[in-house]
Amino acid sequence: MSIRLNLVALGCIILAPVGVCAEPIADALEKMIEAYGGEENVRKLDSAVQEWDLLALTRNQQGKDKRSIQLPGQLKVELVYPNKQETRVLDGDAGYAVFGDREPAAASTMQTDAMRLQLMRFYTPLTLRERSDALELSEGDGYLALTLTEDGLQTEYFVDTETWHIVKVVGTLSVNGATMQFVTEYSEFSMVDGVLVHHRENKFVGGMNTAVLRLQRITVDAELDDDEFQPRKNRVEPVIARVERAAAL
Repeated sequence: MSIRLNLVALGCIILAPVGVCAEPIADALEKMIEAYGGEENVRKLDSAVQEWDLLALTRNQQGKDKRSIQLPGQLKVELVYPNKQETRVLDGDAGYAVFGDREPAAASTMQTDAMRLQLMRFYTPLTLRERSDALELSEGDGYLALTLTEDGLQTEYFVDTETWHIVKVVGTLSVNGATMQFVTEYSEFSMVDGVLVHHRENKFVGGMNTAVLRLQRITVDAELDDDEFQPRKNRVEPVIARVERAAAL
């Protein structure tokens, strides 16, 4: 990290008025955008489909995690295990959940907040730059933390100052009056179609390591329409059969 960035960040802490931290935040975001492939390439992440192999450590079970992302406000997550399937859909402020072969149901406030928090995890350096007025900056040994509070939800983005990669995201959610942290660590970065993508995730909830995921396929600059984010029943049997075949390999 440069001496200049350290000194300005110290000034942010001491002086505190609005605007004092704008310069180091803008400087960090530009370095991040460059590290991720430049503005034109980073925009490809605004619309993406990710397919992950999932190992749920709490029950030692393999599964699939497919994510359809349309920033800034749409997300669909399809979780499939050999014995169950769940789909979560977020379309702006509206959240839906579909379990197994049941009919889609409106998500509870807590479920919707959890989905919104998950969507914030997919914010790119460009998304953060568009929200720079709401960002706060702090720093540690070899990293910067950018904290975004949006509609009452808080997410911290930890940035390695050697590579300018986002290496960890921490989302904070209030659950039944208690505060819970959802931590995702990113590693194994490489370029895909000109934009930087991580290929491994390590997840923690309340300090417990809950899952490890490895990226199998990603489509950036994907063609997704609004219909993709409408609630519908799961196609259970074909998808579960594919997971069972994959687990046997």
